[in-house]
Amino acid sequence: MIVYCCADLIFATKIKGTCDALGLVSRPARDAGMLQNRLDRVDDGKPNGRVSAVLVDLDLGESALPLITQCRSHADPPRVVAWGPHVLVDLLKAAKEAGADPVLTRGSFTSSLPELLTQLADASTRD
Repeated sequence: MIVYCCADLIFATKIKGTCDALGLVSRPARDAGMLQNRLDRVDDGKPNGRVSAVLVDLDLGESALPLITQCRSHADPPRVVAWGPHVLVDLLKAAKEAGADPVLTRGSFTSSLPELLTQLADASTRD
């Protein structure tokens, strides 16, 4: 399952729609508590499979980097992909240092989303 932590409804809709079109299960996580529930596979009546990847929008503000750290410190850490504005060089670097790989600019993330999601899904079948 792919989890996305996204501040922007347009991006969230784009991620969800692309996952649906590719036949991938995805769920949002709007805060650290929701993310933890997804990582721990808490049963809420919706898909709660193993989280293979978490997509983190760096426009979430102060919560973005802690979400990356939260993923990396989980017992079964998923792959973490972060994206943000190209002008926020220090934030992109901090996301990489926190454990996100890859870290993409917003434009790169948007243009490569279908391929990226396919790669993440392919990687999860090898786990």
